[in-house]
Amino acid sequence: MKEYDLNLKKFDFGSDLAYGEQGESHIMAFIESLRDSQIEVKTDRYRNGRMVIETQQCPGAKTDVNGIYIWKPSGINVTTAKWWVYIYGLEGEAFVAVPVDRVKRYLKAKKNLFCETKKVIFAEKSDNPSKGFLLMPHHVMEMLYDKRYDYIPNMHKGEPNE
Repeated sequence: MKEYDLNLKKFDFGSDLAYGEQGESHIMAFIESLRDSQIEVKTDRYRNGRMVIETQQCPGAKTDVNGIYIWKPSGINVTTAKWWVYIYGLEGEAFVAVPVDRVKRYLKAKKNLFCETKKVIFAEKSDNPSKGFLLMPHHVMEMLYDKRYDYIPNMHKGEPNE
């Protein structure tokens, strides 16, 4: 049998119920955040499983004397939201909601992948181009399920969970 087969674990209804109630508590906190407008919502037009994390924008597509965009912090760098909600196509009604702090912990821990030199420019020909990180589907899934990006209070400085 595999480790995920039910027969390998002894189940206790009381502890399973308590665990489920913790999950319900998380959802209630999320719903409360919705009421308090503590969410940042991004919508994907392409429905390809990737996630864009905007870090900068260039309002008015302003450039310096050398024709280089003048970037201003935006998105994940300025949000005061508690939740980063990413909608994978309006028609599909599918979205993920990730605590902003978890997104930040993930990007910080993966700084070799998500650093200034790896940023992508989006809508470059528009009047408001933006710049940020493009997470592939496997990055999104890792950010969601990997315990290394959970919030753990009192962790040592310099570790992903600070």
